[in-house]
Amino acid sequence: MHMKNYRYIERRNMMIRRIGLWVGEIAAAILLAFFVIHVCVQTVTVHGESMQPAYYDGDVVLINKLQYRFSDPKRFDSVVLELENGSTTHYTVKRVIALPGETVQISDGQILIDGTPLDYDFEEEILSAGLAAYSVELDENEYFVMGDNCNNSEDSRVANIGNIKRTQFVGKVFGTVKKGKK
Repeated sequence: MHMKNYRYIERRNMMIRRIGLWVGEIAAAILLAFFVIHVCVQTVTVHGESMQPAYYDGDVVLINKLQYRFSDPKRFDSVVLELENGSTTHYTVKRVIALPGETVQISDGQILIDGTPLDYDFEEEILSAGLAAYSVELDENEYFVMGDNCNNSEDSRVANIGNIKRTQFVGKVFGTVKKGKK
């Protein structure tokens, strides 16, 4: 009888350990998923036509939120920015055109970086230089961004957006999850 109780207790303790391990593994998986979703990646829905033809209205893009924690944005990166407009905050997708310390100017439809023409082909000629009609000098933590649909984009050329601070970068776009309307 004493031996039966010992085996019963041993089996019960082993079952409790297994259940504990399963619960621990499930909790770890949930925490890892939470970390990945809230810290590493995020989806953002594109609103408007400012990034056509790269991204269309309604496209859902995947952004890498860790990218710019370990490296700086590069020229031509598609990025998601957090912009404030009064009391509201919204995300927008744009392309990095000029980097910190550079001077950008748009003259006769051509983007000049430190006086040298930028080798980037927009679908159309740039009709509005906006703030970049005159040289715009970027500080150490400022970037100049534009939409690919350059004649239908609110970007660094307009006063309510202007130069983008490094802290406004949410992440780098690295894929499209769902296509919107074309």
